[in-house]
Amino acid sequence: MIFPSLSGILVPMEQKGKKWIWILFGLYCAVMAWLLFGQRLGSPLTEEALAGASRLNLEPFSMIRHFVQIVAMSDNRRLVASALVNLAGNVAVFVPLGIFLPWLWRAMGKLWLFLPVLVLVITAVEGIQYATLLGVCDVDDLILNTAGGLIGWVLFMVVHNAKQRKASL
Repeated sequence: MIFPSLSGILVPMEQKGKKWIWILFGLYCAVMAWLLFGQRLGSPLTEEALAGASRLNLEPFSMIRHFVQIVAMSDNRRLVASALVNLAGNVAVFVPLGIFLPWLWRAMGKLWLFLPVLVLVITAVEGIQYATLLGVCDVDDLILNTAGGLIGWVLFMVVHNAKQRKASL
C-alpha cells in the first residue's frame, strides 16, 4: 500500500448514536450543492459569464478589499448589504463543514490533517464552478471559505475538549 497510514485517517467514528449526525451532514451537503451549483442551473448564462475573464479571480484579497471598501464608503444600503452578505456568507457556509469533519472522522481533529482536506474540498468546489459555468472561481472565496471552516473546527474542538474534560472529572 502506497499510503499505509491513510487507511486509518478516514475511518468514521463509531456509528452507535451517530446516525443523526450523518443525516444532518447529508442534508448540509445537499443544501451546499444547491447553493453552490443548483440555484444557477435555471439562470441564463450572460455573455459576460461566458467570456471567462469575469469568472476567474486569482488575485488574493482583491474582491475582499472591494467589498470592504463598499461597506466602509458606500451610502447605498442595498450595495452595502450585498457586500456584507457576500463576505459573511462565504465564511458562514463552511462553518458547518469545520464542525462535521472532526465530528464524523476522529482524525480530522488534527489540524494538520483537517486543513488540507478543507482546502482540497473548497478548491474542488471553485474548480467545478469555473468548469461548469455555474459560478466564479475566486481565490477570495477560497480564503473566506477556509476561514469559515477553521472557525467551525475551532468551535468543535473547544466544545469537544470541554466535554472530554468534564467526562474525566
